[in-house]
Amino acid sequence: MSKVKACPACGKDVATSAKVCPHCGKKLKMGLFLQIILGVLILGALGAVFGPSEEEKAQKLSLELESIAKSQAATISSRGELSEAFSIMSKYTDIQRDNLEKEIKGKIVQWSLPVYEVKKKSENIYRIQTKSGTDHVGAFLTLHTRSATENAYVEDLKTGNSISFKGKITGITMRNIDIDPAVLMAR
Repeated sequence: MSKVKACPACGKDVATSAKVCPHCGKKLKMGLFLQIILGVLILGALGAVFGPSEEEKAQKLSLELESIAKSQAATISSRGELSEAFSIMSKYTDIQRDNLEKEIKGKIVQWSLPVYEVKKKSENIYRIQTKSGTDHVGAFLTLHTRSATENAYVEDLKTGNSISFKGKITGITMRNIDIDPAVLMAR
């Protein structure tokens, strides 16, 4: 025998498996789409309540930047194989570039490269694209400045100026090395 429950609208008995009350026509079950939307909203709310606060995120980033600045950089050159592999007219194949990316991802590098473009993302955060050339690889770096002096220095950079930085390799975009986060090194 099937289980029954009372319809919330008319109070008459209805099978628990019924989607619509046969007496009054009231919809009894949520559709799958509505359930998914509700689930996403609940997960978002839980993330907002139990996720890290902005202050905790800023503190974590500050510790990561300090760690990068103090850590020993890997001996990965922006020239040589890296430059050859990611240049536009490279003889390297996609699989070779993918394998090279896996090898360098997560490593800390310290390089000095020529600037191509500088964009301010937010307070103390700049997105800098460096020139790629025949003798060095190009990079997209997310540079975090630590003082007003560093802000002024970055905002005064022009195409062709050199920038010295230390940062973590996070991947490859358009044959350029992604470095995020990065900090300025002594000029």
